[in-house]
Amino acid sequence: MNGPPTPGGPGDPGAPHGEYARIGAADEVDLAVGLLSLIPLHEDRDRAQLREWAARALAFGRELAREAPAADTARTEVVEEPTGGLAPGEVLLAEYLHRPSGDRIVVYADALAHAHRVARAAGWGRDFTPAAVRRAALAHEEAHRMLHGGRARALRDRLGHDLLRLGPLRLRGHVAGADEIAAHAYAHARCGLRRSPLALTAALAATLEHQGAGPGGPDPGTPLGDRP
Repeated sequence: MNGPPTPGGPGDPGAPHGEYARIGAADEVDLAVGLLSLIPLHEDRDRAQLREWAARALAFGRELAREAPAADTARTEVVEEPTGGLAPGEVLLAEYLHRPSGDRIVVYADALAHAHRVARAAGWGRDFTPAAVRRAALAHEEAHRMLHGGRARALRDRLGHDLLRLGPLRLRGHVAGADEIAAHAYAHARCGLRRSPLALTAALAATLEHQGAGPGGPDPGTPLGDRP
């Protein structure tokens, strides 16, 4: 499968270096808010509300990383595919698949290589080496496995988004994108990365946008994460 042009390569109309600099200077909460703001459900949300949700999701992900036993990742089968991670408007590094026969994480070598090229174009090649990108992608999907395994409700409770309140009764609602933010924070802490994976996600999204196939396009995809 032919992926998007390599940043700085012959087919690239020009990498968004100004965007890379802006992303590199942003703090983790701002990066998380930027990810939430790309979701149509949050278009009219108050920015202060998005910041509160982002901060809580980040904290939840870090705590999840501290709680996870060292052998947790060994319980999931990892399969590597040479292609399949690049498509118009989408860069999919890995995806978590829950199956009765056993959980599986699929990583896509073409997308991992593309993400490293974007990191190099942004000046973050030492932060996101090929090995570091792969580790972060695996950790990200491991966080999704843990959330799927029962911690999703705890995340909803932490976010405190009430869909309905009747006297003392509350119905907690799902905040779209919060699980992605928590998974990024988990990967950041779990892998001991100097720079947040959220920065790489934002750089990938900016590159797609620059190429005319951004997350707001006709076939959006999660730049770094799992398919729904």
